[in-house]
Amino acid sequence: MHLGPIDRSFLPDIVAILAASCPFDRAAAVADEKLFGPGPGGPPRALGAWDDGALVGVAATAGNRIRVLAVAPGARARGFGSALLDACCGAARADGVTTLRTLDQPGNYLAPGIDERNAAAIGWLERRGWRRHPEPRVNVLIDVRDNPRVSAARAGELAAGAAARGYEVRRARADERALLDAVRAEFGGAWPFELARALGAGPPGVHVAIKDGAYGAFAAHDGNNRGLGWFGPIGTWPAHRGQGLGEALLVACLVDVADHHPQCEVAWIGPRPFYDKVAGIAADRRFIVLTRDLA
Repeated sequence: MHLGPIDRSFLPDIVAILAASCPFDRAAAVADEKLFGPGPGGPPRALGAWDDGALVGVAATAGNRIRVLAVAPGARARGFGSALLDACCGAARADGVTTLRTLDQPGNYLAPGIDERNAAAIGWLERRGWRRHPEPRVNVLIDVRDNPRVSAARAGELAAGAAARGYEVRRARADERALLDAVRAEFGGAWPFELARALGAGPPGVHVAIKDGAYGAFAAHDGNNRGLGWFGPIGTWPAHRGQGLGEALLVACLVDVADHHPQCEVAWIGPRPFYDKVAGIAADRRFIVLTRDLA
C-alpha cells in the first residue's frame, strides 16, 4: 500500500473509482470539482491510495470537512479506506482542525452529508469513532420536464408580473461583480463563492430582480456540483420580500435546468412549502452528517 498526494493527471482513474463506489451520488461527474476545486476557504488536499502501482482509493479534505472518500469495490476490506481516513484526520490536525465533518462544506460539497441509504458507509465511520450530528439534512427533487408549473411561458408571466411592480427580472451577466458585492454585504457566508461559480457557467446560471438600480432578489443553479442541475442559493433583500420575486427567479432557474436534466435538486432546503407551492416536490433525499473530535 502507498498513500500520497494526487493530481489531475489521475482523473480518468479517479472518475472510474467514484463511478464504481458512489451509488447514491453522481460523484464521478464532478470528480474534478470535488478533488481539486477550491472552496471558500481555499484549495483542498487530495490523496490517493495505490496497490502495486494501481490507484484504488481517493479522498479529499478542505478545512474541517472530508469532501469525498472512496475505495474501489475490489480493493475494500484491505485497509485502504482506513488508511485514507487516518490520513484525512492527520491532514486536518496539521491544519489546526479540532472537529472534522463529512461532506457538508459550504460552497463546494458533493452532498450536505452522507445519503441515509448508504448504511454501510455510515456504519463504517461509526465503528471508527465518528458520531452522528443531531441536525438532519434534506434535499428535494423537482420535476422540471412535463411539469405545467415549469415552463418558459410561466417564467415570462411571472417576470411580467414583477415588471408591473417595477422590477426588471433578467439573467445576470458573467461579469456582474456588483451582484457578488451586494450578496456578500447582505447575506455573506459561502453564497458569494457559489454565485461566482454559477456566473461562470455558460450561460450564467443566475437570475436577478432589480428595482431602481438596486438588487431585490437573486437565484442561482449549478454554482455547486456544476453540470448536475442543483439549485441554490436564492435570496431576497428584506425590503423586497412579498413581491413574488423568489417565485419568478426559481422558475427561471428551473427552466434553465430543464434544458439538460429531467429533475432539479434543491440542497439544504429552508422553506419547504415555498418549493412545493411554486413547482411541486417529487421526492426527498435525506442525509446524515458525522463528526469526529480530533483534539
